[in-house]
Amino acid sequence: MSVSMSANGKERAWFALANSAPTQPKPWLDGTIDHLSFNSVRQIRICPEAWRQRRILNRKERPGEALVLGSAMHRALEFTHRQKITSFVDLPTLEVVEFFHDAAWPSALAENEEEGIRWDREGDTDTPRRDGERMLHAYHHTVSPRIQPIAVEQRIEFEIPEVPVPFIGFVDVVEQTNAIDLKTSKAVNKRPDSNWRLQGAMYSGHLRLPTHFHSVSRAQTPGIATPLESDEMVVNPDPSQWSKITRILQDYAAQVEFYFRRYGPEGPWPMNGIFMDYRGGAACGFCGYRKFCPMWEHERA
Repeated sequence: MSVSMSANGKERAWFALANSAPTQPKPWLDGTIDHLSFNSVRQIRICPEAWRQRRILNRKERPGEALVLGSAMHRALEFTHRQKITSFVDLPTLEVVEFFHDAAWPSALAENEEEGIRWDREGDTDTPRRDGERMLHAYHHTVSPRIQPIAVEQRIEFEIPEVPVPFIGFVDVVEQTNAIDLKTSKAVNKRPDSNWRLQGAMYSGHLRLPTHFHSVSRAQTPGIATPLESDEMVVNPDPSQWSKITRILQDYAAQVEFYFRRYGPEGPWPMNGIFMDYRGGAACGFCGYRKFCPMWEHERA
C-alpha cells in the first residue's frame, strides 16, 4: 500500500494498514499463543529465551516492589480519572490517597503475593507504600488537573497483516487529542527509552493519536516529567512511517515463529539477554528467569 499521498490520505492508509485482517489466520505456535502485546514484543527484542520461559512455559517472574508500587498507583489514579470522564472534576487529593492505602495497595499486594514479591529491603513493605503515597500526591496535585479523560485503562486490539494473532494492549488514559502512559521509577525520565518508543508507536498506530509519557520518581520530593516539562516525552510517528513499523512488528512475530520451529517449545532459545541492557543495566540482572536459564547454570552448580 503506497503512503505517498496527502496528509489525510496518509492517515487513512496508516490506520487501515494497522487494522487490516491478518492474511493467514490460524492457531499459532501449536495453539500456545493467542495474542501478542507490547510487553511480549519488548521481551523478544531483549531475550528470546526469557520469552519462551514466560510465553511458552508460562513461568511467571517473581514480581519486584516497583511493579507493586506502580500497579497500586495506577489503580488509585484510575479511581479518580474514571469518574472524571463524566464529572469533569478531580477527586480531592486526600480521598485519592486514602483509596491508595485502603484499596489500591492491598489489591496490588494480593495480585502479586502468590509469586512472592521481591522487596528491595526484605520484609519492608512500608517504605514503598509511603513512596507511592508521595508520588501519588505530587502527581494528582500537579498533573491530574490538566487531564480530561475520555477513556481509562482502554483496551485496544489491532491486527497486522501476516501476523496470525492480534496485538492487545491497555492504554492508561485517552484524551481527545492524545493517549497517556504513566511510568513510575526511582529517577525521573525526561525522554522515552527504546521500549517506550515502541509502546508509543503501537498505541499511536492504533488510536491515531500522539502518545504522551508521564514519568514520576520515587525521590523524597518526587520528580515529574510530562510533555509540558520535556517536549521529548511525546511519541508520534509520522503516518508515512507506519508501513515500516508494521514491517518491524511482522519481523518480530516471524522471529518467534522461527525460534519455535527451530528449537521447539522445550528449547532453549537464543539467550541474547547476556548482551542486552535494560533499565540502565545488564538485562540478565533484571530477569526473573535467570534461575532457569542455561546461560547461568554455573551459578547453580
